[in-house]
Amino acid sequence: MYELRELYAYYLGLFLLSVLVLLAVFRHANLSRYRSMIYFWLRTSSSEEFNKPFTVNRAFSWTGFIFRALIFGSILQVYIEKSLSPLVFGPKIVWWSFAFILFWGIKTLIEGGLGAMLGYRDGLLKIFYIRAVFKEKIAFFYCCLLILLIFLPISSLGAKLLAYSYALALVLTHLRFLKLYFRKNSHKKVLIITYICAFEIVPVWLLIQMLKL
Repeated sequence: MYELRELYAYYLGLFLLSVLVLLAVFRHANLSRYRSMIYFWLRTSSSEEFNKPFTVNRAFSWTGFIFRALIFGSILQVYIEKSLSPLVFGPKIVWWSFAFILFWGIKTLIEGGLGAMLGYRDGLLKIFYIRAVFKEKIAFFYCCLLILLIFLPISSLGAKLLAYSYALALVLTHLRFLKLYFRKNSHKKVLIITYICAFEIVPVWLLIQMLKL
């Protein structure tokens, strides 16, 4: 039993080290984006960001994406284990994080291809960028919560509420960007609604069904 606890303490140390390294790299790679994330309570104007010139190098950050994947995997494991303790931080978090990266990578490629076919690629990529900024804020906030609460006794209900609040924050982030989908292509409402159902609602539904198994 002692060796098992020591092993999970090692996994927890790796988790904390990974978070520290990702934040350090993010700070040096994209300082303005890093500051936006750590000062998550400061408001980011969606309209202002949408009207800025779009460049792929400025918009997308693999470091921020991997950080979000790591926090997603951690929260999902907290939900599955129905607890928050050092024992939660094991190899399964890496699996969930990798699944997150794979899923969103494929999803983004498909969405980008469809956006190019519909003549909406640049507008769609701008929405991805702004939405990613908000998700990075959420990820950092919940990263702080995980670290602060990790050694406190939390009931299964508390662990579920933590996971539910994280899921709700992500859903609300997606909902708030609906108006941006229609801003550039108000005449393609049927296509946009179909797109939202296929790429925003169906993946969440599938994830819920998988967790019920």
